[in-house]
Amino acid sequence: MKVLLPIVLLVVAVGLWFAFVENGPAPAPPEHTSVDREPATAPTPPAPVATGDLAAPADDSGRRAVATGAPSHAEAEQGVRGRVVLPGGGPVAGVAVYLLPSMTDPLAIMLLRKKLQKVQPVAQAETGADGLFALGVTKVDAAYELRIVSADHPEVQRKGIKLRSQEWYDVKDMVLEPGGVLQGRVVDEAGKFGIASARVFLTVPGLDNQMLATPGRERGIAAVTDGAGYFRYTNAPRDGLVTLGAEADTYAYAEKANIQVSPDATGEQTIELAQGEPIAGIVVDPNGKPVSAAVVTATAQSAKLPQTATTTTGSDGRFQVPLLRPGPYQLVVAADNFEGATEKPVFTNDLDVKIVLEQRGKVRLRVLSSRGTPVRSYIVQLRRFFANNPGGGIGKVPEFNDVRVTASDYDGEYANIRNVPNGEFVFQLLEPNHAKTLSQPFTMTSGGQTPTVEVTLTMGASITGIVVDETGQPVPGASVSSDLNGGLGADLGWGDVFKSMMPDKHTAKATATDREGRFVLNQLAFADYMVRVTHPDFCDGAAVDIRLDAAGQTKDVGTIALVRGCIVEGSCAFAGRAMGQIKVTIGLPDGQRPDVDQNGKPRQRLFGAQVLSDSDGHYRFLRRVPPGTYKIYATRSPGSSASLGSPFDVLRDMRATQRPLVVSAGQDQQTANFDIPGQ
Repeated sequence: MKVLLPIVLLVVAVGLWFAFVENGPAPAPPEHTSVDREPATAPTPPAPVATGDLAAPADDSGRRAVATGAPSHAEAEQGVRGRVVLPGGGPVAGVAVYLLPSMTDPLAIMLLRKKLQKVQPVAQAETGADGLFALGVTKVDAAYELRIVSADHPEVQRKGIKLRSQEWYDVKDMVLEPGGVLQGRVVDEAGKFGIASARVFLTVPGLDNQMLATPGRERGIAAVTDGAGYFRYTNAPRDGLVTLGAEADTYAYAEKANIQVSPDATGEQTIELAQGEPIAGIVVDPNGKPVSAAVVTATAQSAKLPQTATTTTGSDGRFQVPLLRPGPYQLVVAADNFEGATEKPVFTNDLDVKIVLEQRGKVRLRVLSSRGTPVRSYIVQLRRFFANNPGGGIGKVPEFNDVRVTASDYDGEYANIRNVPNGEFVFQLLEPNHAKTLSQPFTMTSGGQTPTVEVTLTMGASITGIVVDETGQPVPGASVSSDLNGGLGADLGWGDVFKSMMPDKHTAKATATDREGRFVLNQLAFADYMVRVTHPDFCDGAAVDIRLDAAGQTKDVGTIALVRGCIVEGSCAFAGRAMGQIKVTIGLPDGQRPDVDQNGKPRQRLFGAQVLSDSDGHYRFLRRVPPGTYKIYATRSPGSSASLGSPFDVLRDMRATQRPLVVSAGQDQQTANFDIPGQ
C-alpha cells in the first residue's frame, strides 16, 4: 500500500485533469535541450519579430528536425473532420491540424519525456482554402486528441475524442480566438544591450507530465528576436501564467517564470542572458566502447543559479551540454541496458568528462514444463517484487521490454536474460501450453553473482459455470471472459484507470457457452478473478470474488442468470443544438445502498455505464440496463464542441440534466433526451 497509494493519487489527479479540461495553451517542454543554431524565422530589424513558427530540436546530424509528415488517412472509413474559422466565421487556410493518441498514463508520459522521445501524430493535414480538414484513423478502440496549430492564434485542442467504426465525427467549426500579446527584449546580462537572433520559447508550466507535446512544439512556442533583441507574441494563451525561456549563441539558457498573460493588456518582459560555458565529454561502457543515445542531464548545484540542461550522446558516445552559467553541476546519465550513473561536481568548461556506465546484469533462466521436461520457447516479463506487500506484490518495470526466448538463446540448459537492472524481481513467464507462471524472487546487484532461476510452469486453475436466462433456460452462445476482479463495483469502471499501471497477474481468456449454457475457462494463473458474461439479447452478467491459488483447482461459480433488461437511448443537445461527444452516464441514485441478503452480502453488483453521443447527437447504451431505479445525466466531454471552461462546468451540466430513470421488469426500450443549458 505504501507503493500503491502515491501512484493512485497521481493517477486520480491526472485523470481528473483529462476528464475536465478541453481547450488549453501549448504544453510545457521537458528540460532544456540543444537546438539548431539557425533561427526559426529570419529576423526583420528593427521591428519586433512576431512568430509562432515551430522550434524543432536538432537531430544528430545537426540539421533542423521538423514534424514528420504523418498521412491524413482521408480515405479511411472513420476519422475526425471539421473546419477552422476566425471568430467572424471566415475560413483559415494552411493551418496545421494534428490527431494524436490520447495518453493518460502519467508514468508512460514521464518515461517518454525522460528519454526525449516524441510521439508521432496518428494523422496530420493542413486546412484547405475553405478551412476544411479530414483526419482518418484505422483504429477505433482508442481515444484521440485534436490539435489546431496556428502561427497567429493560441493553440486549440479537443481531447478525449472517441470514434465508432465507419463514423466520421464532425467537430464543426473550430474557432481561432485572438491571442494574448506578450513582448519584450532579450539582453546581455552585463552590458544590457539587445541580443539579435536569440531564440525565445513560451511554455505553460504544469502540463509537461500531463499531456503529450504538440509536434514541433516540444520546447514551446518559438520566437526569434530582431536586431535590437526585441520579440513579440500575438498567439500567447489569452489568460494565465506562462514561462519564457531564451537562448542565443555564446549565451546560457535562462528562464523567466510566473508571467501573467492578460487578454486586455500587453505584457512587457526582459530576459537577461549571461555568457555561457559548455560541458562536454564521452559516455562509454566498462570496455571503453561508446554508448550512443544516452541521455545526459546537467543540474546546477547552486540554488542561487538554478539551471538544468539535457542532451544525448551521438553514435561515438560523445556529448556536449548546451551552454551553462559558470559553476559546478551534477551530471546524471541514463541509457537503455545500462545502470544509471551520476558524476559531481563537474565544472563548466570541462570538455573531457568521461562517464562509465555499468552494463546491466544477466540472469540464467531454466524453464521446465509441468511434466518436468525442458521448455525453450516462451516470453519473459520482468516484474519488481515487493516482499512486504501481502502475498508478495509485483510491479511493472517500464525500462525492461518483454523478451521472446527461443532455443537459440540457450547456453546449455540455461537461457541468458540480459539487461536486468538492480533490485528485487520475479520473472513472469508466458507459454501457450501453460498458465502464466511467476518465478521465485531473485535479487540483482552490481558486481554480484549472476542469479540462477529455475521455473516449473503450471497448468494453472479453471473456472466453470452455467449461464441461464430469467426462466432458468440455458443461454447458448454467450461470451464469457475472465478479468481482474472488480468486486461489487465491477460495472462502474473504478479500476480501469489503474489497469495500464498494474501488472496483469491474472489471465485474460474468453470462450462461449455451449448448448446447455456451460462454460470452462482453463489455464488461468493464480489471482483474484471475476467472470464477465455478455449476450446481445440480455444484460451483462458476472461472477465476482473468485480466488484461484492452487494448481489443478476448478472453481465452479454455479449459475449466472441473465436478465432481459432494457435498451436506453435518446438524443443530446447543447443550448438547443444537437451535439456529438456528449457523455451520458447512468448509475445508482445518490445515497442508495445496494440490496443485501440476510448475511449482509450484496445480492447483485452495482450497475453503471457511460456512452458518447454520435455526430447527430444520438446515443444508445451498448449494454442493456437491468430492472431497477437509477439516475441518468448528460455532461459535455473533452471531445465535445461546447468547450469546458473548468471542472465546475461538468458539475453544472450534471445538476441541470440529472433525473431518475426507472426500468421495469420486462421493459424492452426507453428514451431519455437531454438538452444541456448554455452558459
